[in-house]
Amino acid sequence: RGRQDAGNMVASASPDQLLRVGMQGQMILAPLTRGGNLPFRRLCADFGMRVGVGEMVFARMLLNDDKKEKARLRRAANEGLFGVQIATNDVEEGVRAVALAAEAGADWVDLNCGCPIYEATRRGLGSALLRKPDRLATLVRGISERSVLPLTVKVRTASVGDDVNVRQVVAELRKAGAAAVTVHGRTAEQRYSKAADWGVIAAVVGDGVDAGSEVPIIGNGDVQEWYEARRRLEETGVHAVMVGRAALTKPWMFDEFDRSKAWEPDVAERVAVWRKLACYMKEHFRDDARGK
Repeated sequence: RGRQDAGNMVASASPDQLLRVGMQGQMILAPLTRGGNLPFRRLCADFGMRVGVGEMVFARMLLNDDKKEKARLRRAANEGLFGVQIATNDVEEGVRAVALAAEAGADWVDLNCGCPIYEATRRGLGSALLRKPDRLATLVRGISERSVLPLTVKVRTASVGDDVNVRQVVAELRKAGAAAVTVHGRTAEQRYSKAADWGVIAAVVGDGVDAGSEVPIIGNGDVQEWYEARRRLEETGVHAVMVGRAALTKPWMFDEFDRSKAWEPDVAERVAVWRKLACYMKEHFRDDARGK
């Protein structure tokens, strides 16, 4: 009887609800431009990564049939929940990009509203979207209402200077239909120059609790070790923790997080890990004249 009831609950759950359940309490791999490619995510999945996001995809270039952008929609066979991150400021463009991600097998799509690089912001993408919360909410509402997949949003605490407006931004995103919001605890101008402000992230979580919102907050920034991830989960009440640069040097940190125990590989073990990655890259990207 209990199993049947549980099965009925799963069957009646919305895609947004199923995604939230799958993310809860997890260490999530962040979208890493030029680093979070399929071979690397495959390696992380070998080490226990259950939820991950691919490299950022420029939606307009994807819709123009750009081969590099299309390749970023692919998932590794051993990946669990897989999200595609898109950069767009246009509803129609976003809806069409989500449809392509769904065709490629993604479980959800994340809208990039945190990238501080000029290549994105000069086009009105990434963190530039944080300058006008109302317009961003309209964009998210327009995409989410017509999306075949759950839509999450990744933001920073502010776009320009020290004008931290993330609490206002997230409040608007909750009402606009975001399935979840990831908050990177730095402003766009800070990039990675200052420590992430987890106090602000905790305040955003508190706002959601006060509002009775079901939209989960994922915390991101300066998580270098498994025990830091555990501490952030407990202290701030975030739904999950996202890791980025630390995973590039320690892809086994997902296993450490699962076991709550550090792994200190010796030289031979480290070489074996990177040799495996090299094999995955050769298999995925193939040989070329330079690689032979």
